[in-house]
Amino acid sequence: MAGDDLRPTLAGTYRLPTIVGRAAELAELGRLLLDRRVRLLTLTGTAGVGKSRLAREALPDSGFRADRDAMVDLGECVDRTGAWNAVLEKASHRSLAAAPRYFDPVEALSALASMIGASPAILLLDNCDRVVEQISTDVARLLDHCPNLTLVATSRIPFNLYRECVLCVRPLSTGCDTGDYYPGSAPAAQLLLDSIDSHYRGTGAVADRLVLDEIVRELDGVPLAIELAAGSIARIGPVRTLHRIEAGADLKSTSYVDVPARHRTLHGAVEWGLDDVAPEVLDLLLRLSMYESVIDTDMACLAAGTTDEEATNAMTELVRRSLLDHVSSGPHGNGYRLFATVHAYCRQILAADPARATAMRDDHVDRLCGLAETIGPRFDTSEHRATALDAAGKRIVDFIAAVHYLIDSGRPERAVRLAADLESAWIQFGYQSEVESVLAKALEMSDRSTLSPGLTAPLCLEVLGTWAGRSGRLRRAVDLLTNSIAAYRRFDRPVDAARVAVVLVPVLIAVGDRAGAKDRLSVAARYADELTGPWPGRLQGSMMLLRMPDPPTRDTEIWGKLRDRARCLDSTARLIGLNTLARTQIGPRTADRAQLLYRENLDEDGLEEHVLQAIVALEGCAMAYDAVGIEYAEATMTLMYAARRLRATHGIPQLGAGDPAPRVAEHRNALGEARFREIMRTAGEMSLAEAVAYACTGPTLPDPDDSPLAALTNRQGEIARLVATGMTNRMIATQLGISEWTVVNHVRQVMLKLGCPSRLHVALLVERDSQPAEAVDEPTVELPRITVARKA
Repeated sequence: MAGDDLRPTLAGTYRLPTIVGRAAELAELGRLLLDRRVRLLTLTGTAGVGKSRLAREALPDSGFRADRDAMVDLGECVDRTGAWNAVLEKASHRSLAAAPRYFDPVEALSALASMIGASPAILLLDNCDRVVEQISTDVARLLDHCPNLTLVATSRIPFNLYRECVLCVRPLSTGCDTGDYYPGSAPAAQLLLDSIDSHYRGTGAVADRLVLDEIVRELDGVPLAIELAAGSIARIGPVRTLHRIEAGADLKSTSYVDVPARHRTLHGAVEWGLDDVAPEVLDLLLRLSMYESVIDTDMACLAAGTTDEEATNAMTELVRRSLLDHVSSGPHGNGYRLFATVHAYCRQILAADPARATAMRDDHVDRLCGLAETIGPRFDTSEHRATALDAAGKRIVDFIAAVHYLIDSGRPERAVRLAADLESAWIQFGYQSEVESVLAKALEMSDRSTLSPGLTAPLCLEVLGTWAGRSGRLRRAVDLLTNSIAAYRRFDRPVDAARVAVVLVPVLIAVGDRAGAKDRLSVAARYADELTGPWPGRLQGSMMLLRMPDPPTRDTEIWGKLRDRARCLDSTARLIGLNTLARTQIGPRTADRAQLLYRENLDEDGLEEHVLQAIVALEGCAMAYDAVGIEYAEATMTLMYAARRLRATHGIPQLGAGDPAPRVAEHRNALGEARFREIMRTAGEMSLAEAVAYACTGPTLPDPDDSPLAALTNRQGEIARLVATGMTNRMIATQLGISEWTVVNHVRQVMLKLGCPSRLHVALLVERDSQPAEAVDEPTVELPRITVARKA
């Protein structure tokens, strides 16, 4: 009958206490135990990782003889005397319960050494964490006295002896290396299934193995934690168990009488053996638990506020005690993280002392803000940008968490400043959209009508507006920056309003509102003497930008000066300056200039460190092609869709409705539906490097002052002009008195020389070439005179 095979084969309920996923470790242990060179083998690892079970499973297969060898649990021993008396009791196979006194440690060790002598023997010193430092020298002497003795020990802390062989026991794997992974099949998940009572194992409560997979991942595959979770699943089910784990709740066992008290809760398992840890080391552990990034010495210095040497020593102690997990190695040091079980322990310690937790969290965020203030200016210099991005990237998730915390704890202004300092990092690592959403939350929380001089709202509007302008979302930038200026004025901050106006002017020019740009510039110029830093120079640049002809012409004076000014800037500022100038040159008669500037940016060394400006340049190239005509439809659409895809890939918001964009419908019609869809597919698969290469090697837009028809012979030029009138080959042959075949050959040469794929493109090119240059009178813009205050 269907489903009969799912019934339990035994009456009642049962568990399967077995060792799972340890075949490789058992094989390695067996090899080491048979190697005569290995006299002291210590199994280390974090609390609950399964050191004892692994050692006890391996010994019977390695020549262990119950009559001469011994397994000794030192978990309840707290000093050297108790430890060696416990070993002597087990090794001599007699009880010392009736003895009038314990031997002192020297006597116990001497008796043990005499009893073992030169005989082959194996001693397992299990759970010796609390006495390992007290008995380490005794262990060395015992091994010297007993040449055929092998000592196996389990401890989170090694003995630190020269002859010691240390085997670090790792948690169980929580995933599968193959692509055909089936939920619940990882070793950690298998242990969880085996640890659940059969009554629950076959019911719908654990039917969703994906939840079980998530549970073992949250627990890092630590066996003790998994077994404790199994007990929780039996009581409240897997989903609620997962929620409790994610919330940091402790896991407790059903109190099996043969389970040590320290193994009945996850908190107790981690805490056991930490009595002798220095307070400053435990303090560092709690501080490190607040980080989500990989931990290194630099982060430890930041967390503790200590010197590099002090932080290194404290980190070494945490690693030695199996509280930190080694996850990476590199030329600049190792990377670590807290085991999930240790992290949960730290959360519980802090939750029990809210005042301490709040003070520690505030200090943690303050240190991150200080680091951001140091890193931020380095983004803007070519020399330091790479290292600054690397430093920010290592801690990017912690910076995001800090922004959230500052907003939630009522400090939105500092959150906005932190976000502004790290603009380049958000863009580079794909977090710009997320951070903008977070700042939008801060903006909603602020009451613009009752703000104090903290000015959260205008500052937030300024930051979001600046980011929108730099990423080409011009309509959004106009709205945000305009509101920021109004908010600053409302709080009587005219200099701040003037600063934002300088940012707004190029955006207004880009959307065609030159009158509005002139008004904003006039207001900003009134406070020129009070602007500091780079702002006076930017104000002058905005004035020059407003003097550019509109629509753009072939005039070179102002354009050349602005180009040279931009080239003198460093790093991101140069790219932004050239992209801004290039945008002003997008027009039928100046598109070649725009393309030239965009390509200059795309040829920048280290462009991979400037993702946003690279994408803006790609979109600019598409707009330049679009301005020339539909004969460049393929290049236009390829770059437009490649840039759109790259924005999504790198977490950069898409352009909005009303922002400048190519004429998709016209280009689509010119290409045909099949070719258009093929271009969309190809562009959507381009990496940033591939899109940049395409833009730099694509068709070069011609200088309209240089007629493309100059490359044609007189006869070819004559035929090209007749093609532009719509005449067929036969009609041209009749009019010129030549054969139709000759006309066909001439038309082919014309298309080849002009780079035109069709007769239509030839006609368009001839038509544009025949149009006289527009006579554009450069407007005389009466701009305010400004005086830049200079420090003596």
